[in-house]
Amino acid sequence: MVQVLWMSLLSGLATGVGALIVLWFGEPTRKVLGFYLGFASGIMGIVVLADLLPSAITYGDLVFTLIGFIIGILLMFFFDWILSKVLFKHQKHTVKRQNELYRQMGYFMTLAIAIHNLPEGLAIGAGFETQMKLGIRVALVIALHNIPEGLGIASTLLLGGIPSFYVVLLPFATGLFIPLGTFIALGLGKIVPFWISIGLSVASGAMGYIVVKDIGPESIKLHPLLSKIGMGLGIFIMYIVYRLHH
Repeated sequence: MVQVLWMSLLSGLATGVGALIVLWFGEPTRKVLGFYLGFASGIMGIVVLADLLPSAITYGDLVFTLIGFIIGILLMFFFDWILSKVLFKHQKHTVKRQNELYRQMGYFMTLAIAIHNLPEGLAIGAGFETQMKLGIRVALVIALHNIPEGLGIASTLLLGGIPSFYVVLLPFATGLFIPLGTFIALGLGKIVPFWISIGLSVASGAMGYIVVKDIGPESIKLHPLLSKIGMGLGIFIMYIVYRLHH
């Protein structure tokens, strides 16, 4: 059990590696951020369409997946309202409004990735319960796609004026939801598949909302060409990752 939790923890902390890469290269320019966000949206979009939704249906059924997907969208819509109407006071100064936009986007990504890390942790735990080799493979795949997710979170938080300490801390914190999910999976045993299905479908709705409403459009606005290159590269990398998984 300890070995499984360690592998799950290392898989989760890969998100923080993406944040450290951003800090190493410093605050991104508009072009670089357009590429980063395009890359992240390509990764997250494929994760939703090729991973989260099909896995949710596999572990549960279509009805529960649809309900969870709608709950995920409503959850992010509510969070969007809280951020825009309650926590942030819109100011006329363009730079301040732009910083606010990036902060909101960074918080959005942090929440969505934390939500989707929990069922991924459940999946690692369920994989190890089934077969050691399967659990290791699931943990590796999750670690690989966590790195670019960390890039996306850290880039937007940094441009939002968030201190460097929190730019690294928040992505690392989202990674802790993976070993938490694994720990829960090892305790739940046979009940796990149902909870994985609900968790994955909610996460797919949350991530899909962010990609369509925020990350994708913002990346194209920043730099249309580099955004599309980033999206294409993200999709290609996830194709390779999923090929390794199979």
